[in-house]
Amino acid sequence: MSDASVYYIFQTCMATDIGCVRTSNQDSIAFVSPGDPDERKRRGVLAVVADGMGGHNGGEVASKLAVDTICSHYFAAHDDDPLHTIEQALREANAAIFRAAEADRALSGMGTTATVLALSGRGMWFGHVGDSRLYRCSHGQVTQLTKDDTLVEQLVNEGLISPEHARYHPERNVLLRSLGTRPDLRVTAQVGDPPEVGDYFVLCSDGLYDCVDAPEIAQVVESSDPQVACRRLIELARERGGSDNISVGIIAVRLPEAVERPIPVTREMVTSNLEVR
Repeated sequence: MSDASVYYIFQTCMATDIGCVRTSNQDSIAFVSPGDPDERKRRGVLAVVADGMGGHNGGEVASKLAVDTICSHYFAAHDDDPLHTIEQALREANAAIFRAAEADRALSGMGTTATVLALSGRGMWFGHVGDSRLYRCSHGQVTQLTKDDTLVEQLVNEGLISPEHARYHPERNVLLRSLGTRPDLRVTAQVGDPPEVGDYFVLCSDGLYDCVDAPEIAQVVESSDPQVACRRLIELARERGGSDNISVGIIAVRLPEAVERPIPVTREMVTSNLEVR
């Protein structure tokens, strides 16, 4: 492809919902695209989902601080390597949350998961801490790109329980790693295959995938535009109990002529259509 031609478009929607049981939403979401086309070409676009935890309003504070820190660091960094920048952004977020918890006793012990995806015309990079997930869906197939940082995932890896048992295990949400709970943090960041037309990237908190399994998520996102798919996935999770906050972000990679005019969105949705050169 030439630098002068539009190759594809990222059609995006991110949404969050309080669910049916919680009294507050401790999830945070963000989608950021630089206004400057040259900067967007250099950095790409960034999507983040974070699922906070902590008493009082600690989880809400932690997830928002994580998202804000990750986004600001990623686009302010001088390093042109997106992988290294994601790693550093996650470490910066960890330090910021840990300092905030030390400074305010009411926030002691707060933490959050975070899953980060950067996409550009030349590649894709992602990083995560905790059990918020990133899926890649294409032509009816779905691949989970992240691995849950949970006790149950460790038990599966060690062959002590089956993946089927893991899904209903009473301790399936016990985290081994999270942002903000320790001063030092091991960060997982990876390079993925470059985006292709027909791909759908899905970021989500456990409030979604605990209620809607991966094949069903793929079926929903591939059957409609991201705005409709976000709403439908949240509806499904709520219909099945909605016991946690529900957050989902969908980025569809499409040809420009395939993208229709966006539908109206609510306060808790973020949407965008972006040309990628």
